[in-house]
Amino acid sequence: MSEGHPSPTPRVERPTLRVTIVTDDRVVYDGLADRVSAPATLGMITVLPHHVCLITTLEPGELIVKWEGEAKYYAISGGFLEVRDDEVTILGDTVERAEEIDVARAEAARQRAEALVHTARERPEYLAGLQALQRSRARLKVAQRVRR
Repeated sequence: MSEGHPSPTPRVERPTLRVTIVTDDRVVYDGLADRVSAPATLGMITVLPHHVCLITTLEPGELIVKWEGEAKYYAISGGFLEVRDDEVTILGDTVERAEEIDVARAEAARQRAEALVHTARERPEYLAGLQALQRSRARLKVAQRVRR
């Protein structure tokens, strides 16, 4: 290396994830991300670049995609997540962007689900009520993210 001529700085590309979120009727998100957090069956997981291969089921909850300091929030009712070679594919039963959620409808659904849970303790509808309650709470939590 000669004096006065700095060596070229190698361009280092930042590791990223390629994320696709789909339901049976639409593509909700198709783009890059620094990280993805999702409600897996055993708890929230966060996927970063270079994550090991993974397939897991998703529970109703909040799905977060972060890219360059900006977060996008989604309510997911359940589904599957696959990670392979820095590609994250999420197949959701239903997925709603925070701004798509009708808060009044979500609140009404929460109230109906709570009533069902309280009245159906010994009946088969109890489990369906718990699942509906979990979905409606997730929708309300995500909706509140954009309304603050």
